[in-house]
Amino acid sequence: MAATTMDRNGGKRDNVIATLDEAMLLSGIGVYNILHMLMSGLMLMGMIMQCLVLGYVIPAAQCDLELTTKQKGWLSALPFTAIIITSYFWGWLADTKGRRPTMLVAMLTSTIISVFSSFSPNLITLAVLQFISAIFMTGPSAVVYTYLGEFNNLRHRDKMVTFGSSFIGIGTVVLPCLAWLILPQEFSYDISFLDISYSPWRLLIVACTIPFTIATVLLFFAPESPKFLYANGRQDEALDVVKIIYAWNSKMSKDSFTVKSLIVESQVTKLNNGRGITAILASMKEQTLPIFRLPLLPWICLTCFVQFGIFAATNGFYIWFPTILNSLASQDSIHMKICDVIDMTRSKAAADALNSTSIICDDTIYTSTFERSIYVGLVFCSMYIIVGVLVDYVGKKPILVVTLTITGLCGVGANLAYNQHIAVVLFAIFQMSGACIGLMNAVAVEIFPTKYRAMAVCLSMMLGRTGSMVGSNLIGLFLDINCGAGFYLFGSLLVVDGLICLTLPNRKKEAPKPGETQEP
Repeated sequence: MAATTMDRNGGKRDNVIATLDEAMLLSGIGVYNILHMLMSGLMLMGMIMQCLVLGYVIPAAQCDLELTTKQKGWLSALPFTAIIITSYFWGWLADTKGRRPTMLVAMLTSTIISVFSSFSPNLITLAVLQFISAIFMTGPSAVVYTYLGEFNNLRHRDKMVTFGSSFIGIGTVVLPCLAWLILPQEFSYDISFLDISYSPWRLLIVACTIPFTIATVLLFFAPESPKFLYANGRQDEALDVVKIIYAWNSKMSKDSFTVKSLIVESQVTKLNNGRGITAILASMKEQTLPIFRLPLLPWICLTCFVQFGIFAATNGFYIWFPTILNSLASQDSIHMKICDVIDMTRSKAAADALNSTSIICDDTIYTSTFERSIYVGLVFCSMYIIVGVLVDYVGKKPILVVTLTITGLCGVGANLAYNQHIAVVLFAIFQMSGACIGLMNAVAVEIFPTKYRAMAVCLSMMLGRTGSMVGSNLIGLFLDINCGAGFYLFGSLLVVDGLICLTLPNRKKEAPKPGETQEP
């Protein structure tokens, strides 16, 4: 159909018709891709900050809300529970209705409800509003990986997805910085009709919605994914988006783009336009069953299991990290194992409770807690940057295998170290496994066809969030009965994840040959 397409180095020829992958390669890489990556990064930054903010809110609000240890555990797990329950729905919605509208509505709603939750008069109200906010936060939290990947050509997709994912690491730095700035403040404003005092921990919840708010405004002006448009028979609209990317990157007019039309391929799908619950269920079934059939079944199982392990080890532990660090800061000696300090702190609190007629609630958060949290966040963030630089040269598979194995061993070692400083360093390296989340999503974007891509990513992220929920609850339990078991269990799980990644296919990113498509 096309006499000429493109050369192997991406050089421009007098193209008239091409596949979408060829057109994306011709659009180049530049300003547009960077700005789109930054917008997607803000979404991920907002997501991680809203997921983890309760880790700082809970110690600061435990007196206001009269929280028990068990309540702290299930409250911290609420965002992940909401994500688990609704990820499937958001994946279906993104694959059938579009990436952009799904994320736009979800982010706006999540932000508004999260702000309302800061005015909660009691634990139940806070829990319900945080749960509803997390339901809508689920939309962009998984779909954004697909949305980001589909705006970049085959040569640069992995790198851009990884750099976008680095904003998760940035979020883990910004969050303790905000907490350090806000929580030590001593203001308290009475709101009589709600019977609350608006204290710093409430303001922290609002401050963590800022990235989502900015990303929502930016997304309002962004286009739909060209891959989604193309896969649903809207070739002209897809080409218009590619022309916009080309114009921004080349600083030339859209009319100068050499591709004038896109090849209609056999895998173009039709949207299910039926209405009613029956049509929705039928559409969900149509979107899901192929993922659990050969040849995609082994890959969905692999991505789900690996994401489960990574999320359990990183988010599961990070929720309790401020509490752990606060316990370390409360002891003078640094030559003690982490779990020895935690056991001593718990025993002391229990003894004080038995010997005192009036229990004084202590919601003090030590300065070293914020400092160490920032250090861990910086290490976490640096790992994303390292992965982003290396992925084009080394490949996703070797990075996943080496990173997960080493970080898992460091997780085990964190509990064995008799020096707090060394233990915190090992824990920081342990948390670096979170940098593999974006890399696994890049693997999913590569393996699964466009029609099922968002659904597959959402399902794997759903299992990942399940890992976060299971991890946070188990770690809370282990901190009470057997502290070291949590480090050994989740450290070993990461090692197993690393070994499983050895089965991933070795794929080299190459420009497609003329007339050839790279769509799986």
